[in-house]
Amino acid sequence: MEISITRMSQNGQIVIPAEIRKDAKIKPRTKFLVFNDEGEILLKPIKEGMLMEEISLISRIESSEREIEEGRVVRADSKMSVKEIDDLLMS
Repeated sequence: MEISITRMSQNGQIVIPAEIRKDAKIKPRTKFLVFNDEGEILLKPIKEGMLMEEISLISRIESSEREIEEGRVVRADSKMSVKEIDDLLMS
């Protein structure tokens, strides 16, 4: 993992340092998804044709997190058979 420091301009613009762009193969005009998780900002480059898949994944993750917070979890044991796990998840 590479780490670099950058600064946000008064207009809210952030420069991704050249060495990071080069190693990540980020080209000019690349679009990004921008996530804000309680002040933690994450940029994820959008690959052509992948936007809807990314949004769907985010939705499923958020739904799973809500279910965990509400205590709706199911625990499986790695020693269980595939059928036992399937039965547990489908009940």
